[in-house]
Amino acid sequence: MSATDFDPIVDTTRRAEIVSLLKRAVLTGKLEPGQKLNELRISEQMRVSRAPLREAMRELVQEGILTSIPYAGTFVIEVTAKDIEDAYSLNQVLDEFAIERTWPLRTEVFFAELDRRHAAVKQATLDIDTTRQIETALQLHGLIYEWADHPLLLDTWQRLTSRLQMYFALHQRARNEPVPSLDVHEEYVRLLKGKDMKAAQRHAREHIALDFEELVAFARGLEERQAAKKPGSRKRLDN
Repeated sequence: MSATDFDPIVDTTRRAEIVSLLKRAVLTGKLEPGQKLNELRISEQMRVSRAPLREAMRELVQEGILTSIPYAGTFVIEVTAKDIEDAYSLNQVLDEFAIERTWPLRTEVFFAELDRRHAAVKQATLDIDTTRQIETALQLHGLIYEWADHPLLLDTWQRLTSRLQMYFALHQRARNEPVPSLDVHEEYVRLLKGKDMKAAQRHAREHIALDFEELVAFARGLEERQAAKKPGSRKRLDN
């Protein structure tokens, strides 16, 4: 990392701001999968003590974005092609079930909230804000889980979202775009407001699979680079 990766934080008690900056660094690629976090350097750049920084890092470990290895340190989670395949295949099944559960429970309140969240995604896209675009997109997709009246389903979705944040960010990097196109959720929203449940489920599956193979290929490239950096490897990326 360069000396300008992180801006100073004036109020050292604002753990949420530290969490936000760390998460943004991960989702924008400043902190890459498998990279170790240098506590001293980050605390100096943010101008915060190491205690609130460690609290923020523990929160992101709980979210699944970072991982803590005893006697080694805290790292950004590594991403494998299989991780992505597992998460996306599960997401497809969960979305289909969530839509089925939500379908008879939809009301005008649901439609209004769907539009509100969709507008938030579009605004983040217009602002070219990678982190906020991913967060608002997940909130948009999360509405069907919140509305399904199925606590276990919602809990499963919430545990999956931290991983999906990472994968969505990698997806944008694979496509070499900071954010997706503005209209990427238009059809998803239209169908969720319509009368054809099967069409909505079919589109949800297709939406998740969009450029999936490109993402998996990108993840395989990351795996190869991570393996080359590990001690004992004779391969080097700069060859």
